[in-house]
Amino acid sequence: MSPPDLPPAGVGIGRRTVLRTLLLGGLGVAAPGALAGCARRMDAVAGAGPVTAVRGGTVVWGKPLEALALNPTTSSVGASWELIQVVYEPLVELDDDLGVVPALAQSWENPAPGEWVFTLRSGARFSNGRPVDADDVVGTFARHLDPAKPTAFASYIGGTGTTVSRVDDRRVRFVLGAPREMFLSALSAAVAVILPIREIGAGEVTPATEMLGTGPFMVESHRQDRDWVLVRNPFSWRPPTADRLEVPIILDTNARIAALRNGSIDIATFDEPDAALLLSDVPAVAVQVQPRTDFFVLTLNAVGDTPFTDRRVRQAVAHGIDRERIRQVALAGVGAVTGPVSATFPGALPTTVHRDTAKARTLLAEAGRTDLHFEIIYGGPVAGGIAQIIQQDLAEIGVTVRATQLEAAVLNQRSWVSTPARMDAAVSFYAAFGGPLMAMRNWSPELAPFTAGFQEDDPSVTDLVTRAWSASGPSADAAVRRASPALEEQANTIPLVTKPGIVAYRADRVAPRISRLDGNLDVMQYAGALSRVRTGGA
Repeated sequence: MSPPDLPPAGVGIGRRTVLRTLLLGGLGVAAPGALAGCARRMDAVAGAGPVTAVRGGTVVWGKPLEALALNPTTSSVGASWELIQVVYEPLVELDDDLGVVPALAQSWENPAPGEWVFTLRSGARFSNGRPVDADDVVGTFARHLDPAKPTAFASYIGGTGTTVSRVDDRRVRFVLGAPREMFLSALSAAVAVILPIREIGAGEVTPATEMLGTGPFMVESHRQDRDWVLVRNPFSWRPPTADRLEVPIILDTNARIAALRNGSIDIATFDEPDAALLLSDVPAVAVQVQPRTDFFVLTLNAVGDTPFTDRRVRQAVAHGIDRERIRQVALAGVGAVTGPVSATFPGALPTTVHRDTAKARTLLAEAGRTDLHFEIIYGGPVAGGIAQIIQQDLAEIGVTVRATQLEAAVLNQRSWVSTPARMDAAVSFYAAFGGPLMAMRNWSPELAPFTAGFQEDDPSVTDLVTRAWSASGPSADAAVRRASPALEEQANTIPLVTKPGIVAYRADRVAPRISRLDGNLDVMQYAGALSRVRTGGA
């Protein structure tokens, strides 16, 4: 292992230094309570005097990744969803307990099985001043339900046969092609935000490059890979507290930490749980660990000329991985080991696969793969830490792993877009959204081509997955419970650990509201309520 990186002056110990030292066993492991306790630091800051929210002004959000896929209908990039959900709004949204609550739709009815009627909020307008009407909703979902090229999201809202029609200016009727237990939750996702269909049809707005929404902020300017400047949407039905939201793109973790230290940004988001440790000596900074339903996975390409067409090889890899070590080291002790349904959901089934190096070696011998070697591709530092631990774990059972970091767009292309996938294996994460059934959809070969090995190896597993994500009513839980152990037996995609988020902010400068539980990769869900503060009665 190479020597630890030297931290930039004034920043303190670097994130890679922390990870490498943990991997070498030199620091021990931060307990989840130690990180969660960082959120209490705001009390100490507030102790200097009363904290008063201030209307207006500018808040600066240090964002770790650029938003590259702006078209909500087709975007599959979480870094883009974060910004999309500040500018646009869906019909419904999730509260802090993943309950469905009104957004652009002020109410809805379910007059018959598979039929839903939504009434749009009176006074809701796009940032150009035009009222939102039923045609915008119909046109938005027509883009998903296009028979010639339906999006992956279409399956969440009934798939083939689903219709969306206008009742009158403010009411829209959905008739689902098939029952969907997750229907309402699905409508809260970033890909389901309502678009300005009239302006798009007239060629006045190009969704791939421009954003015109109903959210609290609208775009004033954008410099690629440098920053976004958002300003108050004067027509928002829930006007923001701040006047401006500036969003510098700060890729480097240490640079974001330095910016928090010197006050050049007010709030920052991190994927790295140990960011809390790196900020622990900054009295003005509060840190909150935010549970999310998303979870990390190791996907194995079981299609084409790869060693993973043999189920025994996939199972050997699954039994060779120490997922608790991943949680303790790569996630600094936060999150949870998970099965196919995110462990963040209450009542989720625990994983049925545990580390067993003897069993892993036996499986490799039976498959004639005692010299197994392959490449893991990944993007980002946390995924890199996970890949490094997997590399070390599998070396103990005689498997050689090469870990390669790729840019997010390249990783997505090679693993999700290309058919067949151009990879051996990848560390990535699955967005589990607002409910277990939506997460189950991730395993469908139709959505994830690299899992098409199910069809050849055991078609019954594909059937179990399909039954699970399309189940409704009392049968839904039973369907998930049947599918989950079968998926782990297949080991085509190996669930690892949940993926918490980290939000750090200058408690002497801003007062954010941060959701207790995030189901839509929407860390800035309450951006409209984000306000500047003054302390000490000044």
